[in-house]
Amino acid sequence: MENQLAELIVPPVVELKELKNLFLQLSSKACNLKCKNCYIERNPLKNEEDFIPIEKIKENLSILKGRKINSLYLTGGEPLLHPDFNQILRMCLKITNTTVMSNGTMINDKKARFLRKIDDESQFETIYRISLDSTNELENDEMRGRGSYRKALGAIMSLIKYEFNPIISVVNYKNLKKEEIFDDFMNFFRKKGIEIDEINLKIIPYFPKNIEMEEIKNFEKEMLDCATSRVISKNGVYACPMLTNDYRARLGSSLADYSKVNYLDCEKCSICTKLGQRVQVNDWI
Repeated sequence: MENQLAELIVPPVVELKELKNLFLQLSSKACNLKCKNCYIERNPLKNEEDFIPIEKIKENLSILKGRKINSLYLTGGEPLLHPDFNQILRMCLKITNTTVMSNGTMINDKKARFLRKIDDESQFETIYRISLDSTNELENDEMRGRGSYRKALGAIMSLIKYEFNPIISVVNYKNLKKEEIFDDFMNFFRKKGIEIDEINLKIIPYFPKNIEMEEIKNFEKEMLDCATSRVISKNGVYACPMLTNDYRARLGSSLADYSKVNYLDCEKCSICTKLGQRVQVNDWI
């Protein structure tokens, strides 16, 4: 009876076999948009600046020296709001390929040209992932805020101009078929003289903000982010970008002392296991 009770109480465990990807959350609440479906809880009446100190990033990146890591991810909030963003990006590109997960509102022609200069200084590649949920301006701005469509589209066009190959993150609010969304975006950009491929489009399933815990069963551990990744935030090391404000997912203070064992006892864990695919931070913004 006691063994049966223990099995009911102890949540599933995912062990990190090898650290392949590292997320650097440059801020948790600092963002210039207030998207309706954002998983981060913020005060709607004020802008909160909770940037991670650059010294903390340097400390953790120094621990990675000599290790092989596939990719670094700069996330937020909006990562480009960090006052030391340019320096942080340069530091990351000395280690490996780096993905910047952004809403695109701070990337114009001048900024894209400067980002190209930073990229050219490194042997590694910068990948920009920009959130644009619809080819229809009104539909997109309904969820992300007035003006977000034009700024995101402008960022994508500027990045392409300076020979980046941006990825577009699309939240599938209407639960459409992926083929339908891809055809829509492909035709939209083709009219602008740009050919996009499937690699340029990341279609994200939509889930409500308030998630209830479901029973976790029959999932593939290796498909979860916590099986290959960790997150560095202002408050320490976490198992998943989705859970950096949840004490249950805190696994240490730095990469020097973090736990390689993660218990799937958070509500969002049940969504990841249910999806059966990798879920990354901008998938939910």
